[in-house]
Amino acid sequence: MEAWLLPLAEAGVDLFHCSQRRFWDAEFTGSDLNFAGWAKKLTGKATITVGSVGLSGDFLAAFQGETAMPSSLDELLRRFDRGDFDLVAVGRPLLADAEWAEKIHEGRTSDLSNFSKKALATLS
Repeated sequence: MEAWLLPLAEAGVDLFHCSQRRFWDAEFTGSDLNFAGWAKKLTGKATITVGSVGLSGDFLAAFQGETAMPSSLDELLRRFDRGDFDLVAVGRPLLADAEWAEKIHEGRTSDLSNFSKKALATLS
């Protein structure tokens, strides 16, 4: 990872968008850092994490008919507070519920919507 990230950082990249299927999955055995955590640790550059943020299941499961339920952001916040990454990208929750960020901000987690394949059909 260092072999391909450091040259990018040295060339002037100042932010890495580190997408993975589940942000909570460790990138390497022996550490709970995810992709964004390792990118920041290795380069010292800012990172964005993303991957099933706020949902119980990953993206591909929706295509098999599974619905992803809203899930706790506690683990995300723990890693953020620890300094593993600087920003968080959110995708599917916003597709299912345009007011997701507002509901999170206001603590209205019981009002969050599920995500299903049907949500993709609402894009125009």
